[in-house]
Amino acid sequence: MKKFIFLLATFSMAFQSQAQTETLFDGDHKIGGFGGPMMQFASLNGDFAFYSGGGGAAILNGNFYLGGFGMGLSSEHQYTYLDQPHYADIGFGGLWLGYIHKPNKLIHLNFSLPIGGGGISLFPVNDRFDEPNFDDSFLMINPSIGAELNVASFMKIALNGGYMYFAGVNNDIIPAGHLNSPSVMLSFKFGYFAE
Repeated sequence: MKKFIFLLATFSMAFQSQAQTETLFDGDHKIGGFGGPMMQFASLNGDFAFYSGGGGAAILNGNFYLGGFGMGLSSEHQYTYLDQPHYADIGFGGLWLGYIHKPNKLIHLNFSLPIGGGGISLFPVNDRFDEPNFDDSFLMINPSIGAELNVASFMKIALNGGYMYFAGVNNDIIPAGHLNSPSVMLSFKFGYFAE
């Protein structure tokens, strides 16, 4: 009888240890999401540039997030093209990756990595709603690190400093050297953060 109880206990412990195998998508992980507006301060050909847009992402256990973003140039910048003044229009978007360190702390570290593509257009100053006279495309990456503040259980504000790097620009009017710039990103995140 003692042998039977010993075997039963051993079998039960072995079964329990198998049942506790960790997997990527087991019940211990929390999945949430957030979204909200984004503002970016940078430079364009040495002048102050303001980009605005938004983004959102799915978040795992309050730490890792994966989503998308979109931004557009909101400040006015003029370039001469075909001997006429033109407004620059720049927009980009794509994949948004990130990591939040110790998200339960009031203020904590935030690593952000937007990667995407976009385009540059030039519109004549005298007819801004006409077809653009010039178009070019590019790839963009903007690694940054910053601080994130827990405002409420459903809201965070992040302030990140980084560098905007543009590749694949193929023109002499607004070359990559005009676009590449240190940047500051202010983002407002609303949602369930799965912490």
